[in-house]
Amino acid sequence: MQKKKVKKQLILGFVLFGISIISGSFQIIFSSFNFVKVLSLVVVIGSSVCVGALIREFFILKET
Repeated sequence: MQKKKVKKQLILGFVLFGISIISGSFQIIFSSFNFVKVLSLVVVIGSSVCVGALIREFFILKET
């Protein structure tokens, strides 16, 4: 029961994190200020790296 709840929370977290990355990408595309574009690009790249590393760790744990 507890594992199922944790799995649902992880999936929900990944979905929300993905939505925030997509909205940040739209902000980069449609922003007219270079400072906002650069700052948003740094945040999107950093959050994408974090999500990718977390997913990779889950696959590594799943194999062991």
